[in-house]
Amino acid sequence: MQVYANSNRLSLNTLLFFVIVLIVAFLPVSTFLFFLKNDAFNGYFPPKFFMSESIHAGYLPLWNPYINFGIPQYGDMSSGYWSPVTWFIASTVGYNAYTLTIEVLFYILLGGIGMYILTGIWKLDKRVRFIAGIAFMCCGYNTGHLQHFNWLAGAAFLPWCFWSYLRLLQNATWKNSIAAALIFYMMAASAHPGITICAVYFFIGVLIFYFLKNEYALPLKTRIKNIGKGNGVFLLLLLIISAGMIAGYLDILPHFIRGEKISLSDSLSNPTNLQSWISALFPFATVKNDSLYNTDISMRNSYFSLALLLFFLLAIVGKKSSWQKILFVAGIIFALLSSGGVFKTFAYHFIPFIGYVRLNGEFRIFTILCFIIIAAIELNRFIQQQNKFEGHIKWIYYILEIIVIASICFGMYKAFAGKEIIVYKLQQLSNVNGFALKLKTLIDSLSFYDTIWIQGIIQLFILWAIKWCLKFSNWNLLQKIVVADMIIACLLNIPFTGVGKASVAQVQAVLNKSPKGIPVPPLQSLLLNDTLSTGEENLVGNWSMYNKQIGTKQKVAYPIILKNMNAYFEKTVVQPGVMFAEKPFIFTADTAINNITIKSFSPNRIMINVNADTVSAIILKQNFYPHWYYNTTGTEKKVMEKFGINFMSAPIIKPGAGIIFSFDPGLVKYAMLLSLLAFIIYCILLVVLKTKQPGPS
Repeated sequence: MQVYANSNRLSLNTLLFFVIVLIVAFLPVSTFLFFLKNDAFNGYFPPKFFMSESIHAGYLPLWNPYINFGIPQYGDMSSGYWSPVTWFIASTVGYNAYTLTIEVLFYILLGGIGMYILTGIWKLDKRVRFIAGIAFMCCGYNTGHLQHFNWLAGAAFLPWCFWSYLRLLQNATWKNSIAAALIFYMMAASAHPGITICAVYFFIGVLIFYFLKNEYALPLKTRIKNIGKGNGVFLLLLLIISAGMIAGYLDILPHFIRGEKISLSDSLSNPTNLQSWISALFPFATVKNDSLYNTDISMRNSYFSLALLLFFLLAIVGKKSSWQKILFVAGIIFALLSSGGVFKTFAYHFIPFIGYVRLNGEFRIFTILCFIIIAAIELNRFIQQQNKFEGHIKWIYYILEIIVIASICFGMYKAFAGKEIIVYKLQQLSNVNGFALKLKTLIDSLSFYDTIWIQGIIQLFILWAIKWCLKFSNWNLLQKIVVADMIIACLLNIPFTGVGKASVAQVQAVLNKSPKGIPVPPLQSLLLNDTLSTGEENLVGNWSMYNKQIGTKQKVAYPIILKNMNAYFEKTVVQPGVMFAEKPFIFTADTAINNITIKSFSPNRIMINVNADTVSAIILKQNFYPHWYYNTTGTEKKVMEKFGINFMSAPIIKPGAGIIFSFDPGLVKYAMLLSLLAFIIYCILLVVLKTKQPGPS
């Protein structure tokens, strides 16, 4: 099938359609009735919250002094630090429980619209594009990873990257090169590093296929010249706009315990294994029976609608276009990688950078992307050729129907036989107050066999409806059925994989206890720092990331783990004489606390005055890291002395004098400025070129 430029613009009605489906499908989230659980607020929210607080206080968020005695925030590959979306929210409305939730929904919506735009490349029927977009937006990957912010962001930009790269390959204009560079940067800056690594291989495969495919009837030298020129400009533009991100990541890698290839055993963790693909037909059945799946619940769901599954299977057994063939190969490769085992082991040893990816389930987003496109192309062909409910499609349908009916019978029999059926659990609700909590408790009490027969009955009705549409060629109704299918799948799975029992308002009430802005931390023992109850910390994570008081007794679970800091908490090195936990975040070994005064404090600069004649050195309880400087005599010098395992020390040359500690990563700041200027210039040029050279979008 030839690739064409997409001539259909995104209308307001189309956008509203996707927004309405998003709100309904993710109703527990979009209504703020339930909060995003686990990693959303424990891992992804704290750095965004700090960025927001720092910017609003007038400081550039380079160093975060609060997480585990300080980290370079620009080196955090999981926080979306380099994403323009993050900076826009942080510098305007700011981050809170509500804005983080809205941002998550925004990325899910962006992915669905991206798939709608992408499938227009193949000039598919608008109804088919709607189906593909809704299926991607509400797919099992998104419902499974609601708490994994950067996984959702990576999925959101993936179809847009595919779309922009195909346009670039078709026509290597400046407009297409700039657009592709901007979109690819947005993905790399927002996504989990594993998705970026996978995307490199995916698009290399797309490039090779596009170069070799028969439809590209040009001489070899011409093909090499055209593709080389277009990709060369695109890569140069991408490198320029990524300068800050590259500099920041290179800066932290030597000091970061995840900056090296992980062990083979770690690289095989949490796969989307073979049994997890039950979700392609029974997504609800993956929320129970951990012993069967033997992987995290977030990694199991790969559902992308029953209708598209039917047409994907039809494409497999029938004649395939060249794009369907290459996407099928790519989808299977990423499915095998996501399954771990021998396939991931091979990749770990022989494919560069794959050994840095720890959680294999993220590979499956590429499989879902490929399978949805394959199915959409097949459905479009079925509509164009005015095929009927006969032949391959008929027997594939009946096989699925038999499997579903058999599963309903099996699930009901096992649930009744083991007295695990949900009717026996209704009495548990009498002691639960509130409709929302009753509903969540009821859903949590379901057994594995309940999920099978409940999902089976739903799928049987959907199958019957699909059959009716195929018999009478009612494609408008098929679109509505897919929407209903995906909404039901989301609403059934989100309570298990995406949300906790508390509301967003309850989480925000806890966050409101955090002091505003960047206050001067008290000079007190960290043992006296504010804490929260266990229940409150379960909602937002360790309070030391929010209380604006420096130091914590135990290591806080956070992705950025500096080597020195890890050694301190793990006590792998014998510590010298003082008890660090009893000391404030600034102290000396030979004077009292009340002789130290903090004249000013910001994340990147601390001005201290020491009123004692006997002081010879002062200790700052921040992780020893390059780019820290001190100033006692009017001349700035680099901090070279380490106190203990990981803290910083600077000499007091003149007794009773003051000292300034400052964090100044010069190269990173210049690279950051270059990225900002490039982003602004690219956006302006894109608008100008689009105005002067109007074309398909």
